[in-house]
Amino acid sequence: MPQFPADMPEDLSADLLGAFEAHPDLATVCGVPEKAVPQAGLTNRVYRLEAERGVFFLRLPTAGNEGLVDRQAEACNLALAAGLGLALPPLYVHPGDGILLTAALEVAERVPADLPARLGAALGRLHSSGALFAGRLDPVEVYGTQREFLTSEVELLPEVAALDRAMQALEDRAGRGEDVRLVPVHGDLSPGNCLWAEDRLWLIDWEYSALADPAWDLAYAILEHEFSQAQETAFLHAYRTGQAAGVVPGETRIEAMKVRCDAVSALWALEQVARGRDAGTFLPFARNRRERALARLRELA
Repeated sequence: MPQFPADMPEDLSADLLGAFEAHPDLATVCGVPEKAVPQAGLTNRVYRLEAERGVFFLRLPTAGNEGLVDRQAEACNLALAAGLGLALPPLYVHPGDGILLTAALEVAERVPADLPARLGAALGRLHSSGALFAGRLDPVEVYGTQREFLTSEVELLPEVAALDRAMQALEDRAGRGEDVRLVPVHGDLSPGNCLWAEDRLWLIDWEYSALADPAWDLAYAILEHEFSQAQETAFLHAYRTGQAAGVVPGETRIEAMKVRCDAVSALWALEQVARGRDAGTFLPFARNRRERALARLRELA
C-alpha cells in the first residue's frame, strides 16, 4: 500500500482520506490520491478523484442513509450490467461500507439529439438480457414504505391524501391489466444517471436496480428526461426493436406506471422535507409531481 505523504492536498476531505485508510485496496488500485472534486448527489458523496494511477469516480455513502439501499444487490447487479456493456465496470466495491470506485468518464457537454433512441435501445438490451438481478422493485411496496415513513409527519399528511386515493384507484384497476413479466431494470433513469461519453451511453448509479415491471424504467425515463411526444415515440420505437419484443408493456400500462412513478417521486420529496432538507426546494417539487400524477390518472379514467 502506498504511504500517504504528510503534506496531502488540502482539498482531500477527511472522509475521503478515512476511506483510503480503512480500505487499503483503494490505494492499491488508485495509488496516492492527489485531488478530489465533489460531484452532484443527494444520497451519496461522489468525487472525481485524480490519483497517482489515473482518474476515477469514488462514491462514499452519506451518513444517515445507512440501510436505505441493498448494497449487496447493487454490487451483484452492477457486475451483471457491466458485463452487458451498459455500466462502468467496478474497480473496487465494498458493499458493507457502500464504497464504489470506477474509472472516470469525460462526459460530453451536449447530449446527442438521438439520445431517446439510444436510451431506448440500451433498455431493450437490458430488459431482454435475462440477467438475474438481485432484489425486486415493486412500485406498490415502494410507495407503501415511503408512506409509512410519513405517517408521523402530521403537517405533511394533507400533501399525501390525494396520492393515496390515486394509488388505490390504480390498485382497483390492476385486476384488469395484462400479465407482467419481471425483467432486470436500472430503476432510476434520471438524466444524471445517463452519461454520454466517447460516442457511447453509460448508465450509472445502479442503487435501485432489481427485477421489476419493464414499464417502470420506461415510464420513469420518459418523465425524468421530460421527453416530448416525438422523443417518447423514438424512445419506445428503439426499445421495441432492441430485442425486447417479448417484454414490451402496452401503452395503458406505461401511462399507469407514469402515475406510480410521479407518486413515488412526490413522496420521496416529502421525505426529504421530513428529514430537514430545504422545504423551499422539495415541497414545490413534491406538489408538481403530485399534480402531474393526478392529471394523468384523470386521463386514464
